[in-house]
Amino acid sequence: MKYTTWMATALIVVAGSTACSAGEFGLSAPFTDDASSGISSSNTYTHAISGGTAVSVNGVSFEALTDAVTPANFDWNTNTFSKNLVTNNFGDWAGGGTVTGPETIALLKDFTYSGNGANQPASQTFTLTGLTPGQQYDFRFYIRPWDDAGSGRPIDFTFTNGSEVDTVAGPEDRPGTVLGTGDEMSAFYLSYKYTAQLDNLVIDAAVGSAENNSGSFHMYGLSNQVVPEPSCFALLAMAACSLGLLRRR
Repeated sequence: MKYTTWMATALIVVAGSTACSAGEFGLSAPFTDDASSGISSSNTYTHAISGGTAVSVNGVSFEALTDAVTPANFDWNTNTFSKNLVTNNFGDWAGGGTVTGPETIALLKDFTYSGNGANQPASQTFTLTGLTPGQQYDFRFYIRPWDDAGSGRPIDFTFTNGSEVDTVAGPEDRPGTVLGTGDEMSAFYLSYKYTAQLDNLVIDAAVGSAENNSGSFHMYGLSNQVVPEPSCFALLAMAACSLGLLRRR
């Protein structure tokens, strides 16, 4: 099992980087507009899901996840607690914070959450199915703040990819703290790059252990995109080239 924090992740992986190994966490830079969200119709998505309302961002259609409707090849399990939906409510992220892109704001405006509130050890489980074993993917949660008071909504994520289990933790409502920018009204995405061992990826979002916990995970949007295979071959080719140069020396 690999365990890290969102803040540590910010120093390890930069948005848009590519790796051949499985199970790598990364954080994007803060969104400023639709283009900087990283969402693009040039990507191939197995899943693009919006918590609350179906939206389109940069030509990518996000299906709605609600308390009554679940997209295909996806499952949302709140265990013994209720499934809840909030629409058209920014909370303390007034008007979209520092994000100006209308389509990205629309994606982040609504959200689903579990009725467990701050109860521990309650959690929500998101399961993506229909994946291709051996294919590399880039999963992303799109995140913004809800409440600027309290503990910051600490969430412990556990990603289970076959026999591989990776965990990352951090305060969902504190983007500026997570990214080190100091701008708590920004938005970003948490990325998990992996090579599918089975046809599914399971993500558990558990309420954190902080005192006066803010509540359960708010799911504004998620996506899972295919990472083109040539990216890894290119890295291998570069390694082979470098080895050749060393031998010539």
